[in-house]
Amino acid sequence: MQRSAGCHLPMTCNSTCHNSTNTSQKKTKLVAVTSMSNVLGTINPVHEISRKAHAVGAKILVDAAQSTPHRQIDVRTGDGGEIDFLVLSGHKLFGPTGIGVLYGRKELLREMNPFMGGGHMISRVFKDHSNWADPPAKFEAGTIPIVQAIAMGTAIDYVEGLGFANIHDYEAALLRYATKKLESIPGLKIYGPPCEAKGPICSFTIDGVSCEDLANLLDIKGVFVRHGHHCTMPLHDKLVISASVRASFAMYNTHDEVDHLIEAVKFALERLT
Repeated sequence: MQRSAGCHLPMTCNSTCHNSTNTSQKKTKLVAVTSMSNVLGTINPVHEISRKAHAVGAKILVDAAQSTPHRQIDVRTGDGGEIDFLVLSGHKLFGPTGIGVLYGRKELLREMNPFMGGGHMISRVFKDHSNWADPPAKFEAGTIPIVQAIAMGTAIDYVEGLGFANIHDYEAALLRYATKKLESIPGLKIYGPPCEAKGPICSFTIDGVSCEDLANLLDIKGVFVRHGHHCTMPLHDKLVISASVRASFAMYNTHDEVDHLIEAVKFALERLT
């Protein structure tokens, strides 16, 4: 599946999938949820949400773009918590931009019609209709992104070679270290759940300091963070803040780089306050 290198909205399960005894909840057809918030790092219980969605006849789509480099998701649980659809992007998995993955249960893909027409996605053309090719071909109209697909395969092999358990353990330790260091800075507030319930993300604000000014000064010191609303304006409204600064960590980051982040924040504060 080709997709743009965009942002990923943290969505939560609508209340309509929580209790199957309410007849109005039968109207729910699809529950879309992120496996990991791109702002708070929150890890959502996607299999529990899936079981509740399936209880009212709904399907579930999981956006795993943010979590894929950090942890595995089993789409086949065998206990009603199966994932119907799962999407992820190549560039967040250390691969190329412009490509991603759409997983769907085979029986569901067979029932669906393609949204795009073109070569390779039909098995037989008639004067008044066409027969679709079998999935996944019927959803891949035209020339596929061959080079990107090969490069993404290499990226997947690389991550699997490192081992998700090893990646998780290392990043969890790095997150705990960064959180402790950041919390020692006066006026700094980190948003989201405790370290054990989140991925390696620290989104924060500092009292009286503009997020844009802070990010610009961190950039001067060679520290790259993202600032703004991260494509999640409703979430920031809920938090009663207009913006936040996000420091994201991965298996290639080090404790020394966390120390450099802390020194850069102190450098910025000396000039901003």
